[in-house]
Amino acid sequence: MSKRKAKYIKQPFESMGDKFIYDEKIHADTSANIFESMLLSDAYTDLLARQQQLYTLCKAQWRGKRKPNKDYPDMNFSDECFYFNRAQVMKYKLYTEKSASNFYKDMGVLIAHGFIVCKAQGNLNGRKSIYEFSDKWQTWKQGDDFNPKTKA
Repeated sequence: MSKRKAKYIKQPFESMGDKFIYDEKIHADTSANIFESMLLSDAYTDLLARQQQLYTLCKAQWRGKRKPNKDYPDMNFSDECFYFNRAQVMKYKLYTEKSASNFYKDMGVLIAHGFIVCKAQGNLNGRKSIYEFSDKWQTWKQGDDFNPKTKA
């Protein structure tokens, strides 16, 4: 008989509850778990603090948000895929309009370090970009370069 895993209960210091109001709209509260093995990895510690925070925002977007595989069932996107673009990240105030180009550079760094893969670029067709989480960060070493243009 297998044991059933208990559902994680948020602590008051972690969240405002299951839902919160932002920009006069009700939003579901999502989490962005990052494990210690990642925090201590060569790939993660090589990132700038801003790039680490961007990765956390990607994880928050992935959890509990609409998935590309529901919108494009014929394109066979995995469950690890998520939508993300500059407009979404601007609400977190990590970038300003003047520093918006840093968003694209930082996403390129996340790709180069093996954290994500770009599956579809939205800026080419007026849609959100689609990214997929990757485990290549686990074997990343200084000097490795997972090409940001690579889609697999």
